[in-house]
Amino acid sequence: MLQAIDQSNRHRRVLFVDDSRLMRYAGSKFLHGHCDVVLAEDGRQAWRTLTRDDQIDLVFTDLMMPVMDGHELIRRIRQSSEARIRQLPVLVVTGDDETSARELAISEGASDFIAKPFSPDDLRHALVSGNRAYHQPSPRIAEMPPELVAGTAVGSPFQQPEEPASYCRRLQQTISFHQRQQLDLALLHVQFQGYWQLNNRFGRHWADAVMRNLDRILVEELRDEDSVHRTADDLFSVILMATGREGARVLTRRLRHRLVGSRMRFSSMEVPIEVRFAVQFPDLSQEDDPEILLDEALRLIHWRTASADPARSSAPEPLDS
Repeated sequence: MLQAIDQSNRHRRVLFVDDSRLMRYAGSKFLHGHCDVVLAEDGRQAWRTLTRDDQIDLVFTDLMMPVMDGHELIRRIRQSSEARIRQLPVLVVTGDDETSARELAISEGASDFIAKPFSPDDLRHALVSGNRAYHQPSPRIAEMPPELVAGTAVGSPFQQPEEPASYCRRLQQTISFHQRQQLDLALLHVQFQGYWQLNNRFGRHWADAVMRNLDRILVEELRDEDSVHRTADDLFSVILMATGREGARVLTRRLRHRLVGSRMRFSSMEVPIEVRFAVQFPDLSQEDDPEILLDEALRLIHWRTASADPARSSAPEPLDS
């Protein structure tokens, strides 16, 4: 993720630009206490603010706005004669249906994107570096080969559902390494139970917004050497390096405490988080096939979901602004 602004002692000052009153309200509320927020209703108002306020050090902007849109605002920023304006990080807040607009914004000089609907963590994550600033680094596993170091949890991009193949490749490498080193190995699977209800009622972009934030939470709770993969629309699979049964139980207990019964807040909705966990311990004395292991995990966690008693209502709740 973009190192959005200078990590100095001075208080951060952020310009949030959107023609939607709800989006401005959400941006201001979610960033409150983390930085000073200046609001603008369109690109023209934002540009006037930038030319008059020399303390702005980061811009969040929508693209589709009246009077002056986000594209024109980005071009003006990048073509400014003032270096402080020209070098500002510009984070574009967009919907999934704006793919071509995203590509154009990148060509115009956008620094990064935040997907709608956004959560408080989506915005706050842009104010800090991509590494886990609030967690001390864990000791590395001795003699870990380079292919298992690359692509670990820290700073990993949000995984897409096409990940099963790469998960299986990674797992095959991991199994071979653990067999040679005679280490324990655990596989943790975390399913967001409300995915399809949210998808069917409000659309995939809402369901994936929850998954994006769950991915971030998992990364925060894991060690550097562990890796997260999105192996189904509603499922994350985590490879826990050198982890036995007790270590897996401790991690699962910690995740349960953080996730189960919690609520994820977005700009216009709160989503209750109901998750299920499944843990596998591959028999490293045999040649376990990663695809078979994944199939078994999918059957196990979805069987548990189908056979469980109906849970408390997990319908998302709109927020009043």
